[in-house]
Amino acid sequence: MNKCTFISKRYLKGKKSRLAGSHWLSLLGIIIGVSALLVILSVMNGMKEVVIERILASSPEIEIQVKAHDDVEDIINTLTTFDFIKYLNPVYEEDLVILSDNQTILAKFIGINLAESKQNNPLFNKLTYSSNISSRTGIIYGDNNLNLFEKNGAFIGYELSRKYSLNIGDKITVISLSKSNYSSIGRIPLTQNFTVQAIYSNMIPELESSMVYVSASNLQKLTKSKQAYNKIEVYSNDFSQANTYKQAIQELLPDKTITTWSDKNSNLYDAQKLEKNVMSFVLSLIIILSSFNLSGSFLKKVSNKKKELGVLSTIGYSQKDIMKIFLYQGLILSISGVLIGNLLAYSLLTIQENFNIISMPVNIAHIFPTLPISIELSDFILVTFFSFIFSIISSLFPIYRIKKLNPIDLIKE
Repeated sequence: MNKCTFISKRYLKGKKSRLAGSHWLSLLGIIIGVSALLVILSVMNGMKEVVIERILASSPEIEIQVKAHDDVEDIINTLTTFDFIKYLNPVYEEDLVILSDNQTILAKFIGINLAESKQNNPLFNKLTYSSNISSRTGIIYGDNNLNLFEKNGAFIGYELSRKYSLNIGDKITVISLSKSNYSSIGRIPLTQNFTVQAIYSNMIPELESSMVYVSASNLQKLTKSKQAYNKIEVYSNDFSQANTYKQAIQELLPDKTITTWSDKNSNLYDAQKLEKNVMSFVLSLIIILSSFNLSGSFLKKVSNKKKELGVLSTIGYSQKDIMKIFLYQGLILSISGVLIGNLLAYSLLTIQENFNIISMPVNIAHIFPTLPISIELSDFILVTFFSFIFSIISSLFPIYRIKKLNPIDLIKE
């Protein structure tokens, strides 16, 4: 064993334990800081993934506005030249009013081709019953029969059903306030009756309470629109590259208004990113404080071991050797704290990921049934690197102070 390493281990020991009390505090601080930071980052990653998954269940990755004079088939043919596109879904969208049992509800109606949507979007697939059925994406009550849907069937959200007591089979009258018929008594709003055929869940209450799906042909009849579709939804192989794909599509369709899922939900996306950064900064302070404690512990050790350091100098230890003694102590504590912190965090995260021990409160269980976890290797690498750097830097200050010590004066003291 290297002579400097041997003495470093001796200096780490306390009188009654294998590690001095002050070093225990530094080691525990690093462990707690590293593990807490990694756990929080993984939880924030998990929440972000769940929210994005819920958004994409009811919102396309890329959306292209179609005008009345546009040739939809021509646009679709142009889009099919991109190999990153998984499938295209033309829809007709309109803001309408629902009348049901003297209740007036403003909702966004989306006209779809159910036969095609069922193949590509889990939102329109029937879920098998389970205890947590309302916390999964899909149809939770009713059915997705195509014939019933074409005969004025409507899919409403779970939150809309709960808020206004709408059940399967209920009749709703839908009114278009922007378009109307002229009669001898004035303008009469266009109306049409629909039947609640199914209740879906996408675990985003705001969307569930405002989005209703009906047949595109039925919605076109209600609004007396000359357009079969007014939007084209684009779904790709990688939703995270939506902004890049948007630029490529815009080059071929320069006159079209194109938006991505992140554009439409930018406030939520930015809020989550800011929350993750703030939490990371706050928890990083634990590691920084532990590093300061490590520095103070070494300064105290240098002060208490002055005579011993002087003796080491007189028997042939160079100043560089003495500096190595304290540097090795810092390395041992830093590496131990960071590795144990990583192991502890990974163990806790793996247990939660596999067994879902921590459940969420009732008021948000609809969105997050259990605490979501997403372990990313990049987080572990970054936290390990910066924790190690902070710990080593904290060891350098007392080490450089040793340069100013005179061996003869140390022995005299």
